[in-house]
Amino acid sequence: MPKLGIVISNYNGWQDTLACLESLGRQTFRDFEVVLLDDGSPNDSVRQLEPHLPPWVVFLPQKENLGFAAANNLGMKRALADGAEYVLLLNNDTVCAPDMLEQLLRHAPAGAVCCPKMLFLDAPQELWFAGGELDRRTMGVVHLGGHEPDGPAYSKPREVSFITFCCVLLPRAVVEQVGLLDESLFMYCEDVDYCLRLQDAGIPLWYLPQAVLWHKAGASGGGALSMYYITRNTLTLRCRGAGPAVRTLRGLRVLIPG
Repeated sequence: MPKLGIVISNYNGWQDTLACLESLGRQTFRDFEVVLLDDGSPNDSVRQLEPHLPPWVVFLPQKENLGFAAANNLGMKRALADGAEYVLLLNNDTVCAPDMLEQLLRHAPAGAVCCPKMLFLDAPQELWFAGGELDRRTMGVVHLGGHEPDGPAYSKPREVSFITFCCVLLPRAVVEQVGLLDESLFMYCEDVDYCLRLQDAGIPLWYLPQAVLWHKAGASGGGALSMYYITRNTLTLRCRGAGPAVRTLRGLRVLIPG
């Protein structure tokens, strides 16, 4: 049984996925299994991926697009069923430093949810994410260090209030306690929702800069569809638990800035 189950969802990005898998094949920590889902890609991703998958990859191609949350949930269920002690959700458009998994597992505080330092793939010394802050009132998030040069200010572990699910390490006990991702969100903001649930459960979130990856930011998103889901899901999260009048006012504040 693998200690770590790594869940990766591919949608039309087989070239990025193969680069990500190649970086995982160079890891100093080896006790892992990758659960790779193709989320109903309309291109030839499945045909391109299948001949190149190493034996430590479980491939689960889907016939239709389930969305980020549902695809990752399938992967988490498989990883847990296979006995993983930890689950790592990982974007397919990432390249991991050879010791990323080792450093994450070595430095993760007991019972905490953690993330590595994330740099831009096309600007390897520029930060994409060094931990995050979440405003529960607006559901807005801030990427700490975003677009700043990497340096000493971002080289110390710290507790944060938000972790992007581009890469997040979840202990098995946390998933069993907090549950899976909210599939009604389909894609975007599922990490905001999950971080809120983690906070409510008293589970700490940690940024661990000893672990490093590079992210091809925006490779799997962008455009009008992304904006629709971001806006819809932000409204959904802001309005949960509020009465009708408050829901209306909160919705208007998102749609009409100022």
